[in-house]
Amino acid sequence: MNPFYQVTNLFAQQNYQGQITSYQLGASTLPGGGQINPGNFMRGLRLQVRTITAGATQTTQADGPYILFLYAGLQNVDGSEILYNVLSGYEYYIAQFLFRPWLMLPSLRASYAYNTTTVAFDMFLQPEVRQQLGVLENTDSRSQYQWSQTINTESAVVGSAGTSPTLSILSFIDTWAQPDAEDLEQTPNQQIPPGANLQTKLRHQTFNGAAAGGSNTFLSTLTGNAVRGQALIFRDGSNVRQDGLSNPIQWQLDQRNLSSVAPDQYFRWAEDFYSQYYAASYVRPTGVYPFPRFYNPGDLYGQGWLYTANSTAESWSSSTASGISGTPTVTLLQEEVYATGAVDPTLIDL
Repeated sequence: MNPFYQVTNLFAQQNYQGQITSYQLGASTLPGGGQINPGNFMRGLRLQVRTITAGATQTTQADGPYILFLYAGLQNVDGSEILYNVLSGYEYYIAQFLFRPWLMLPSLRASYAYNTTTVAFDMFLQPEVRQQLGVLENTDSRSQYQWSQTINTESAVVGSAGTSPTLSILSFIDTWAQPDAEDLEQTPNQQIPPGANLQTKLRHQTFNGAAAGGSNTFLSTLTGNAVRGQALIFRDGSNVRQDGLSNPIQWQLDQRNLSSVAPDQYFRWAEDFYSQYYAASYVRPTGVYPFPRFYNPGDLYGQGWLYTANSTAESWSSSTASGISGTPTVTLLQEEVYATGAVDPTLIDL
């Protein structure tokens, strides 16, 4: 039998529902989304943002332009969450940056623009990891996946001085094509990719932190699956990202210390790991603490997935750094993997 990856090909088309062909940012949010076109094996949904009419002088924002999406998500055919619709566009950007480092950053694409007059970028709602790991069987037109989005306000994206740009926000489904039953020599083709038996989900949890100098313990409730990537995102009382955790950060799984070191050491580990993908272009965003748990198969560098059960206690402990204003918040962003059938061992820990 010919393996699936040899007999498939990439296929994409514009999604039928949820298109925004012209919208000027304003004082209110705008909900949207809809059903996803059926057909093939879905890698994910690409959201394409373009400026139709440039705005007058605006102010760029720290989490822009991705915070254009106040919320976005991808739902299963039964309505359950795959990519949770309480995640912001900025969190999806961090997820792609840290959990899909082999993809080009949105800010490096030719279509990207974020300045005082223009907003343009692409965002990929992608349950697939790579090589069909996590791909979704989207072959039944009677049971359709859905996606959701909430467009943010003018002030959150481009400030409020001047005239906001008018945008189009289109969606495109990205898939692996369903192969023929056999090739031209009548050799059977594998019809379902092995990676479909490993599914992913992306979700988050937000903690209230202590004021400057106070002690924090952040206990995760997002356990029960294998974890392939985590990040802590620290924000001060004004919702501004800050490097607000002090030395040491103790990372613990049940009664076992995974590490207890200064933030700089976690940053060094991340630099070692992401240099395999980004080289000198890797720049950690302020306030983001990466914890990658997957391998780069080319360099055999990284760590295996972190396996958890529902009873697992995973936590981080650290004091809030001096000089942090107000009551901070810390968000745990996490991607998980779980099996739905027989697992191809070559896909483990990718």
